[in-house]
Amino acid sequence: MIKLNTVEIIEIIKKQIPKVMNITPVELKFTDDFGRTSLAATDHKFTLTNQHYSAKVMDCVLETQVRPILMCEIIYFLKCEFIDGHVDVRLDYDICAEGGRGPTASAVITFDHATQLGIEELADLIDLALHMNDRAWFEELSSQYVKTKAEASIR
Repeated sequence: MIKLNTVEIIEIIKKQIPKVMNITPVELKFTDDFGRTSLAATDHKFTLTNQHYSAKVMDCVLETQVRPILMCEIIYFLKCEFIDGHVDVRLDYDICAEGGRGPTASAVITFDHATQLGIEELADLIDLALHMNDRAWFEELSSQYVKTKAEASIR
């Protein structure tokens, strides 16, 4: 599993737009002009997710125009970066926030690998996770190692 923050998401979009759309943005910025006046009477905080597939969530400023970027395009750009991954995007907006800053963006990329690794491969990956100081990956691999070892002892 990979977790991305706002800056990482924007960097991936900047990288993918020229490849996918053959355009080079001057600036990318999140927007909240998709009907927030109707939301102003609500909690002043709201979230957009993959379910808001066609919502305009970003402006791609070009030399001569501004092109809207939809949620589905952000999902697509992330899928281009993580080909085998399942992408879940979340944009958290706070209407009352001073200064009109954009949303807090996050994405979780998960992978469904049907391939079962052996105990030796898992041990090597655990060592790599330790070397990289990746605690989440270490815990995930350790859990899988214990499960695999228990299954092997039953056989």
